[in-house]
Amino acid sequence: LWGIGGYMLKHLFKLIWKRKKMNALMMFEIFFSFLILFAIWTLGVYNYRNYMQPSGIETDNVWVAFIDFHASNDTVKAQYKDLVRQQMTRFKEVKSFSFTSSNAPFTFSSTNNNLGYNKKNTMSEIMSVESGFLKTMGMKMAEGRWFTDADKVTAYRPIVITRHLKEELFGNENALGKTLGNGDGPGSNDSKMKVIGVVDFFKHKDDFQSLSNCTFQLAGKWEDTMVMKVQEGSGAELEAKISKEIARLGKDWSVEIQQMNNMKSNRNNLVLVPVLILLIVCSFLVFNVALGLFGVLFQTISRRKQEIGVRRAMGATQSAILWHFIGETAVIATFGLILGIFFAVQFPLLNVFDVEAGVYLLGILMAIISVYLLVTICAFYPSRQASVMPPAAVLHEE
Repeated sequence: LWGIGGYMLKHLFKLIWKRKKMNALMMFEIFFSFLILFAIWTLGVYNYRNYMQPSGIETDNVWVAFIDFHASNDTVKAQYKDLVRQQMTRFKEVKSFSFTSSNAPFTFSSTNNNLGYNKKNTMSEIMSVESGFLKTMGMKMAEGRWFTDADKVTAYRPIVITRHLKEELFGNENALGKTLGNGDGPGSNDSKMKVIGVVDFFKHKDDFQSLSNCTFQLAGKWEDTMVMKVQEGSGAELEAKISKEIARLGKDWSVEIQQMNNMKSNRNNLVLVPVLILLIVCSFLVFNVALGLFGVLFQTISRRKQEIGVRRAMGATQSAILWHFIGETAVIATFGLILGIFFAVQFPLLNVFDVEAGVYLLGILMAIISVYLLVTICAFYPSRQASVMPPAAVLHEE
């Protein structure tokens, strides 16, 4: 059996080599298809894995108020914020609230800085919040604790970090009580930031955000964005009431309130729409490649009627003819895949786009399966047409 199999494989390679010009075109089309499918599957796997990660926050019934105090300085703004806090406690529908920096979850603002610890440096989002932020956003502590009013008067600036940042800076060490620097130099402790707590997950950009670094610090005087948790079922009436009452507290104040679920949907669309457009374009390209493959295979098989007739006359079954041509196409596809895989594996080896190697490898695997499925579908109909040709009619025609 091994001898027969080796002979058939050798014969198959001879047939492929004799039609090397035609087969080279097919290999190029398969190579091109593989690269497109690799890009689609890698992007899909990357976004799906990120989407399945817990967000760490709750956005249902959470509103964001953007307040412009038109304050001349931070001291005046701090006084205005006290007035707003007093007013917010009068709304029974508001369960909790917290002022935060302008880079609140799902806004289009970002603030980051370089943090350092023991010669390790990394970038992190910096978000200023108040003690009510944890309850408002429904966050859970993984280690340590959240901010309290007592943290406003300490020798060190207390911070809470995400687990991803903790692992980058401290590895398997306990992060609680560790002091971070501002990253201007290896192990710099100029800013005297002490870790008091760690949260597991915090997706503040969109649902497709990868695990990232974020550092929470106590808000100061300048923050003018506020997040609030309202009772379920609250709508436009409460929104208008809160806006009106806050605006009445100061001269020329402006207030805009948005629902965080809507903000999150907008940020998600910024990811989904380009992916959808890319998917449509790539699907169109793959479809055209499939049509080309189908045409080339149909023409090639049509030119080999004499060979088919001889093989049928010698006793080859319809099934044997069918799988011979499908197998031949699969071998040609393999050569195209080898070239495509060579380029694809450079992505995990070079750590392109800082994406996990597992994402690229899964993308390669799914692209290989897709290519073999594609060429099998394209080769099936022409191969089947060849397998049902009557040998007498084919030889008579030739």
